[in-house]
Parts: sequence; structure tokens; C-alpha cells
Amino acid sequence: MADGLETFAKVRALHDRASTPGEKAAAASRMEVLARSVGMTVAEAVFKLDTPNLKTRAEAMVDAFNELFNSPEARAQRAKVEADRLAKCQEIMTRYDTEQAVFADTPREAALRAACAHIYEPRHDFEGAYRLAGWDPFDGRDKLPASVREAVCHGWPLPVTVAQAFAEFQEAERLEDDRCAINGGDYSSHSWVEARRYVLEELLDSLPARSMRDLRARLAWMQHVLDLGFSRPAEQDQACLNALRGDVDRMGERIRAAEHSPAIQTGHGERGGLKPSRYVGGQEDRLKSQTVQTGHRPTTRAERRAAAAALIAEGLSDREVARRLGISPTTVGTIRRSADSSS
Repeated sequence: MADGLETFAKVRALHDRASTPGEKAAAASRMEVLARSVGMTVAEAVFKLDTPNLKTRAEAMVDAFNELFNSPEARAQRAKVEADRLAKCQEIMTRYDTEQAVFADTPREAALRAACAHIYEPRHDFEGAYRLAGWDPFDGRDKLPASVREAVCHGWPLPVTVAQAFAEFQEAERLEDDRCAINGGDYSSHSWVEARRYVLEELLDSLPARSMRDLRARLAWMQHVLDLGFSRPAEQDQACLNALRGDVDRMGERIRAAEHSPAIQTGHGERGGLKPSRYVGGQEDRLKSQTVQTGHRPTTRAERRAAAAALIAEGLSDREVARRLGISPTTVGTIRRSADSSS
């Protein structure tokens, strides 16, 4: 408040408390002089004093943030986070001799650093900052230069399976978490480490799963992405989904191949010798009798052909007959054609 209005406010208070007309008139006259001194009328000065001092939007946001940040709940939450960090630091130091050892290059990091030495470009706007062939991790995975990709791919052997890729990714994540905790909650990996991480992400999104271990690793990777709590580019999610579809198709082919393997068809596999649910022309009773007498279900070629012919006569499809008998649909088709030609 300007000095003139401060004095005006005091005189106004005297005016309001005055008990005689003379005192009020003197105060009113003084108020006019003070108002003119600041370029206002008495009414404008009174309005100025009575109007609340409105804050700008930015000031209001700052006040709201400070109120929230300094609330008892917020202080308690920060205290818990710090206590958890210190507890984690104690656990970390049981695995390292010194804090310096936590930040020392691993063999892989040292190899990646050396592989990127020829594309290392110091920045002059920030002390200690640098780029790799003009690239910064904040530029993202999609803008990773070919020279950087080649360096981090050849600097250390690439994983060849999904499981290996996820294991390396998890190892790098754990190390960064350790360093972040020791460094007070703030740590950024070197650019060659981030570039390698981007390459691992691409492998996890695209490598075909060749085993159940690979498939579990892919699902764990997808869960990790989901747990991040933010969306990544849709094309990356689509690539991972396409890879998973391919995994499922390959697993399905293996299952179908196992179902139609000779061991299963001859009764030596897990599903060998499955008895059809219904037969016509007395076949079911005959096969039941054989099972009781011999102690095993009929599995000879002649018995299977007879059972297949009976089910075909019921109007079942080749695939359904094959499913019930544990034989190949191709075999059922051959039996069907033979029956048709003889009829």
C-alpha cells in the first residue's frame, strides 16, 4: 500500500471514530487532501482500501502448492519415503564394499563406454554434459542414431533370446535403482547405458519366444511396461502384441504336432488309446470286452480303423473323429475315402 493510502486509512479510522461534527469535518478534509496526493478521489481511495488484494493465478497456484507441500500428511509421506530410502541404502551397502563401488562401471558398462568413445561429443552449455553423435537420451528411442545403435550393439554381445534380454534389462534396472537410492533419490544413467536399454526394449518387443521361459519373460516385460503408469507410443505396444501373437501361433503348432505324433497315435503317448465315446453296430461293446480281457484299450491299426469308420458313419467330421481317437485328421480322411469307394 502506498504511503498516501496508509495515512488515508488512519485518518479514515479517526473520521469513523469521531464523536463531534467538527472532528468529522476536519478528518474528511484531510482525507480529501490525502486522496488527491495519490491521484484519487475520496471514494476511489475508500474503494481501493476496501477491495481485497486479489492474487494472480500464478501466485494462487504457488500458495496452494506450498500449503499442500507443507501439510502434515505431505511431511509424513516425505519422512516415510526418506526412511525407506535409508533402509534400502543399508541393504545396498551389504552388497558393496563402498559407495564408490556402487557407481563404478560394470564390465558391460565399461565396454559400452569404450565402444561409444568415438561418438562422444561434450556439450558446452552444461558442465559435464555430452551427446552421442548428437543424440541425447531425452531424444528418445525412435531418434537413436544408427552409429549409436551400432556402437552399443557391438560393444557388448546382444542377447539372443527374450529371456536373456529381459534378464539384462532387469539387471540394469536394479543397478540404477541402487545408485538412485545412494545418490539421494536422483540419478541418471550414462547415455550409452540408456541407448543399450532402448535396444533391449526393441528386442523385448520383437524377438520371437522359443521356449516357455521366453514366453514368461515376454509377459513379465509387458507387465513391467504396464506398471510404469504411463503410455508409450502405440506402435511399440503393437509390435510387442504382434510378437506375442507369433509366440502363441508357434506354441499352438507345437501342441498340435505333439497331439499327432506317432507316440500318441500308437497308444504310447499321454493320449494314446483314447476310446471313442460311441460306436455303432456293436463296436462299443466289442471294444469294451477287449479292454476287460486284455487290460488295455484297443490300439491296433485295425481296431482304430474300425472305430473311425463307425464314427464316420455317425456323420462326425474328420477333425472330431481324430480328436476322439487320438489319430491324425489325414488318417481319418483316408479311411473316409476308402469307405466311400467301397460303398
